[in-house]
Amino acid sequence: MGRKLKIRKLKIFTVLILVFSLVLQGCSTKINENNSKADSLEIRGTVEAKEVDINTKIPGRLAKILVEEGQKVKAGQVLAVIESDELVAKKAQAKALADAAKGQVDMAYAALKAAEATLEKAKNGARRQEIQEAQDYYDLTVKTYERVKDLYEHGAVPAQKLDEALTQMNIAKQKLDMAKEGARKEDIEAAQAVVEQARAAYEAAKDKYQQAIAGVQEVDSYLKDTKVLSPINGTVTEIYCDEGEIVSTGMPIATVTNLDDVWVRVNVSEKDLSKVKVGQEVVVRVIAYPEKSFKGRVKRISENPDFAVKRATNDNGSQDIMTFEVKVELLEGRELMRPGMTAFVRF
Repeated sequence: MGRKLKIRKLKIFTVLILVFSLVLQGCSTKINENNSKADSLEIRGTVEAKEVDINTKIPGRLAKILVEEGQKVKAGQVLAVIESDELVAKKAQAKALADAAKGQVDMAYAALKAAEATLEKAKNGARRQEIQEAQDYYDLTVKTYERVKDLYEHGAVPAQKLDEALTQMNIAKQKLDMAKEGARKEDIEAAQAVVEQARAAYEAAKDKYQQAIAGVQEVDSYLKDTKVLSPINGTVTEIYCDEGEIVSTGMPIATVTNLDDVWVRVNVSEKDLSKVKVGQEVVVRVIAYPEKSFKGRVKRISENPDFAVKRATNDNGSQDIMTFEVKVELLEGRELMRPGMTAFVRF
């Protein structure tokens, strides 16, 4: 009987020890959980992505929309085409002005070359062939004068014919002398002045032609803008216009979003900023997928603070606090995220 009593007391003692151990373990776990929660920081933020509004640079009618919402596009891909009759008319007008200016350049160039040739001739004198021609003509007038003089002395022709023959001989003599002596100084200076005028006219014509070409190029650049291109790789997330609509300069046509590069932006109060470090790994949850959590990493902490309009918490009492923007890159689950989603980041 005494032996059984001892065994029963031993069992009771053992049970009490086990219960006490479990109580201590539970208290320890609860303390660890409380400490873990005290050390962690969870802040609400927003999922963001690079979004670009596609605007038109020129007014006109939206002739074609070549993409649909949800379609992936590449940078430089044509999204829409704008039709502008006014630009087509301006291109024809600018081309006509350029063609006319080119004709003026050609004419001015020909006049310059002719003036330069005249100057060169004045400087170098007549060619040997030209001198010979002048000599032959003078010899002919001399012979003619002698025949007319002989006829006059025999009374066959009047004195007027003799005077005419003498005049032609004198003129031929002057031309021969000029051909042999070359142009006078004043003739060379006059020819030089003509060259300078012709060169100035040629340069002016070239300037007008360049201006006309610039006008054509300007219209061409506008015509190039009739094709609306995507500046980035991404997905067409919104189309604001329909084909046939009249669009004005700067009017948004669509939005392209790069869904391959999404992040979460949160605002951390200055009192909690010591718990956040660049490169720190975090856990991200979104309302859309409450059963999932995703890994992230602190990418950037802003250098400049925002004011209390972006409080991260509401326990600051009556004092305004500052917050710092923190960008968290997503290491997984990016394909599930969409800009504007509510996210919770635990640091």
